[in-house]
Amino acid sequence: MKAVPKLNINIPDHTILDKIGEGGMSAVYLGRQQSLQRKVAIKVLKKLVMEDKLLAERFVDEAKTVASLDHPHIISIYEAKKLPSGLAYFTMPYLTHGDFSEIICTNAEHLIDLLGQICDGLSHAHEHGVIHRDLKPENILFDQFGRIKIADFGIAITKKSQRKTKETQLLGSAHYMSPEQIQSRPIDHRSDIYSLGCIIYEKITGEHVFSASNDFSILMAHINKPMPILPSALSIWQPIIDQCLAKNPDDRYQSVADLKADLMKIRYQDKQPNLDQNKAGKPYKKFVYPISVIAAMLAMVVVALFIFTGDGTDQADPANTVQTETPVAAKVEAVMSTEPLSPPDLLAKNAPQQVIEPSLMETVITLPENEASLAQEPDLTARLSQANASLKDFRLTKPADNNAAAQFAAIAAEFPDNQAARQGLHKVGLYYFSLINSKLDQQAYGEAITHIQSLTEFFDAYPMKANDYQPAIDKITNQSKALAEKAIQKRRQNPQAQDYLTMALMLAPNNASLTALDTQYQAIPKTGDVMTDLSGFTWVFVASSNSNGVGDFWLAQSETTVSQFTAFASDKGFGDRCEHFGRGGFFKKTWDKPPFDQTAQHPVICITAAQATAYAVWLSDAQKADYQLPTLTQWQSAQQQLAKKPTCANSNLAGQETSGESKFNQRSDCRDDYIFTAPVNSFVATTNSHDLSGNVAEWVRACNNSDFCAAGGSWMSADLADTLSTESADPNKALSHVGFRLIKTID
Repeated sequence: MKAVPKLNINIPDHTILDKIGEGGMSAVYLGRQQSLQRKVAIKVLKKLVMEDKLLAERFVDEAKTVASLDHPHIISIYEAKKLPSGLAYFTMPYLTHGDFSEIICTNAEHLIDLLGQICDGLSHAHEHGVIHRDLKPENILFDQFGRIKIADFGIAITKKSQRKTKETQLLGSAHYMSPEQIQSRPIDHRSDIYSLGCIIYEKITGEHVFSASNDFSILMAHINKPMPILPSALSIWQPIIDQCLAKNPDDRYQSVADLKADLMKIRYQDKQPNLDQNKAGKPYKKFVYPISVIAAMLAMVVVALFIFTGDGTDQADPANTVQTETPVAAKVEAVMSTEPLSPPDLLAKNAPQQVIEPSLMETVITLPENEASLAQEPDLTARLSQANASLKDFRLTKPADNNAAAQFAAIAAEFPDNQAARQGLHKVGLYYFSLINSKLDQQAYGEAITHIQSLTEFFDAYPMKANDYQPAIDKITNQSKALAEKAIQKRRQNPQAQDYLTMALMLAPNNASLTALDTQYQAIPKTGDVMTDLSGFTWVFVASSNSNGVGDFWLAQSETTVSQFTAFASDKGFGDRCEHFGRGGFFKKTWDKPPFDQTAQHPVICITAAQATAYAVWLSDAQKADYQLPTLTQWQSAQQQLAKKPTCANSNLAGQETSGESKFNQRSDCRDDYIFTAPVNSFVATTNSHDLSGNVAEWVRACNNSDFCAAGGSWMSADLADTLSTESADPNKALSHVGFRLIKTID
């Protein structure tokens, strides 16, 4: 991955890894979400655009629009926020498996199946009042399982939203825009149907509906030119094209469901339309096989037939030539359309100096003796030699016009019984596994994953099966299971186990035991993970530290509130006098009548360590769980892992806001809005926890020289160092600056 320039982008819980795209309004970055250790795509509004209220609103609308569309064929939104700094962003899955522009389908069934998924996603959006407005192949992505994901609702509108596009703005893509959108007339869901019609036309012909040297001419063609007529070979598609591309929206399909119904009629007809004819009626270029290769293959067949089936004169029998050519062409087509073709693989153009098993390096694919007759084909031996050379040079599936897989497949298509060609295709997979194993030995797991991605795409593009390589796959899946089981037992995720699980699931996506193990592995909590239990209490996971001997535990996300303590203490008659600024005996205040105003959501204060312990025992009995006051070591472990350096921005401390209170002897230079306690969760969370560095100090047990002490800073703390210290408080005293929070133990 290329180095990322220093960027002034700070998004909580995310690390920016790379810039992967940019548009007029926003930029897209590859990031890693730290809490879940997953890669995500982060779309960030550009600074200049944020200053334009109209465009900023539209960016926020995009996130809200997509987040509301929960559908398997619409991309998900993980998180959408506008930070206090003004930065607006949202995160979504990072998909690296290509888009609809990279797919070339070789049969109608495959194309219609994909179009059906697009229709389902669009139909769902339309049913919820959402119009995409920028539907194009590049916005139709594939996930790792080859499923359609409609993305980039960046200029979408809803029935409820106001039109936020200025009259001078034209949003969309010229090749796929409807006439009404180009003319800035009111649009509805039928504009998306027009765009989808343009995509269908492009996929079956290989050409845009209208082409010109500039976007303006293309836009004018959408408005003024008649819709194109398909060649006779594609005439079965003409009614669909006509009804999608009608200039008047009233003449189009009135719903995507109607369009899908007509597509299904084509799919299930006995005679499938030929997708290999473009507008000129010529063979359409395949993803793997260029026209020149197909033409050469067929030409050689004709020459061979001329040589071997002649009647002894200088003229070949035309009837024999025609009768023999057709089955061969059919065999070529059969091999090419056996599997749907996937996007281009990720393997580098060349892979020199790779470590390869000697048995593979020494293997030379030759013609078996029983195929000696085929060797009479003038250049068959040369073509096999060329394919072997590509194999040895690791041109396995790239470049597109000069790679071993395509070369062996071309020979196999022309000579279906040629075992050398089929063996060659198998060797491509073996070479990939050699590359993968080499990278695993080097612990270069990212590169190994890249090779596995290329390998799985090779399986999809050619008539190969993963189980033909089962021993090599088992080696990876078994190691994956061992690492995952060890991680689950230790309750600790680690990068190696995650990488092996990723690789194993790519190679064996339908392995039920592996999938179940991955689910268990992904459920392993990490420091900062949040859980809400059945009682409604929210907890933050704190992992153990080998250095202090503390086991894993769940820490209450916030300090115990007045409301929570009231449920326990209201009938107990607790009335210990509360010491406030050292005024104990002369200041008659209690937890329910504190020395300053508090609400039910403030942290409970003016209670003793014994009362806090009694609350933990009561709650444990009521909830059938094990709640405790944390030990000092546990509290310090949580503070070190979860809290950040305290400031008035993230902690309630004694700052300049206390200037009018003479009782404060010291004040820090910062300022917050609270002289005394603040409601819990008033300050920004640090690693999903609140107030570990301020608001109130907290009762903890098992202190250095006593059974109880108060840990951390409070609203009285002016010295930031106090937030890490402990106070040797009398556990029988009720103090106005001390509260508590609980932990939940883990078996």
